[in-house]
Amino acid sequence: MMRSYAKNSPQAAARFLVLTALADGDLDRLELAVLDHFPALRKLGIDRDLIDTVLGDFCEDAQRSQRVGADFKLEFRPGDIARLLADIDQPDLQRSLCRAALSVIGADQLVHSGEAILLWAALDAWDLQLANVLRSPKPFIPTLRPDKPYQPNSASY
Repeated sequence: MMRSYAKNSPQAAARFLVLTALADGDLDRLELAVLDHFPALRKLGIDRDLIDTVLGDFCEDAQRSQRVGADFKLEFRPGDIARLLADIDQPDLQRSLCRAALSVIGADQLVHSGEAILLWAALDAWDLQLANVLRSPKPFIPTLRPDKPYQPNSASY
């Protein structure tokens, strides 16, 4: 069982972002680096230290509750994601988290099916439309710099 966080707390919000970063099956430094450049998160009390703490807690909870399969992939039962999403019920927070999630998903320039499923689950649970989320301030999607070529899976967080 995943630990409980207070509704709409920075920890509950950070857990959604951690889940987004893990949804493609690989934790990439670039995905987490995107969160460092998303100013709205700092206003919500979410910083890199909190993300790191919640990431550790999330992995510990997943391992303890036997949600890690033989192939070391996270496995969730029906309703698990819905319960995590229910911890966020403030509309402004939901929109901010969806914008941040879009930035995390776009960080590696690929959309994995797990990322798409999680994003659509959040939009559905929170009764949001992607068009409305996108009309909000533009998500930060990093530009790959030629002096620092991006190499997928070259370094884990």
